[in-house]
Amino acid sequence: MTDAFSRRHPTVNLIFFVAAAVFAMLFNHPVFLGISFFAALCYAVKLKGKSAFRTFFFALLPLLVFVTLLNFLVNHYGVTVLYTFRSGNNLTLETIAYGAVTGALVVAMILWFMCYNEVVTEDKFMHVFGKRMPNAALLILMVLRFVPMYSKQLSETYAARKNAGLASDERKIDIIKNGVSSVSGVITWALEHSIETADSMKARGYGLKGRTNYSRFTFAPADFALLFVMLTLSALIIAGKISGAADALYNPVIKIDGASPMLVLSSIAYLIFCFLPLIYDWKEEMKWNRLYAKT
Repeated sequence: MTDAFSRRHPTVNLIFFVAAAVFAMLFNHPVFLGISFFAALCYAVKLKGKSAFRTFFFALLPLLVFVTLLNFLVNHYGVTVLYTFRSGNNLTLETIAYGAVTGALVVAMILWFMCYNEVVTEDKFMHVFGKRMPNAALLILMVLRFVPMYSKQLSETYAARKNAGLASDERKIDIIKNGVSSVSGVITWALEHSIETADSMKARGYGLKGRTNYSRFTFAPADFALLFVMLTLSALIIAGKISGAADALYNPVIKIDGASPMLVLSSIAYLIFCFLPLIYDWKEEMKWNRLYAKT
């Protein structure tokens, strides 16, 4: 599923996700973390639909709980003691709070990268970096492509062997033998595929001096407007971070600043920034509905 924001210029998309990831790592204030978490989840649902919900509830939510549990089982700092174990270690409110914050931060980062994978496609990545560092950009894309491509080929090879009667799941030794045979077939396929890729690149004149590049992306006025809005909001967010209004302390005590004017201003800017793709998509949808109603 695509949205209006994903159809904007690749530079705008890339700058947004880089800034969203950096801000998600910088802020541990519950207000900022909650905004990032909820905005990333909403945008992932917008892009991926029900599969994003399944991923969140069956993978990311258990991960958040695991990180929270792991933190207060391993660490015992803090002054607000809730329970004392037989070993003498304390369960404190600070370790639970910081574990939840860390887990939410990790989940928010994963959600943002899920959205990034849907919006910044291979052709967009090559458009941004292809001319400036073509070899590095191509290498990164090929490395990122290897895992899903080889996993798909391995499953197809194993299914083909099973349908042909060459694979059996009756004994563990049979599963191991079939797995080794499938991996061997995938390695042979990978070597052949690499030769075909090299021949295709050579035939297309890759690396030759004076070779031109086609691009279907143009920087439109809407892209300038979005970029200006993002930079303005980022400046307000960074100002909140520099002033210390958006900081939070969880060790040895929980210390969170009150609703200072700078905190309110920077949090509103962060809210608009994180929900900018959804706001822009809603704006474009409303514009389309008005134009459609006039026809």
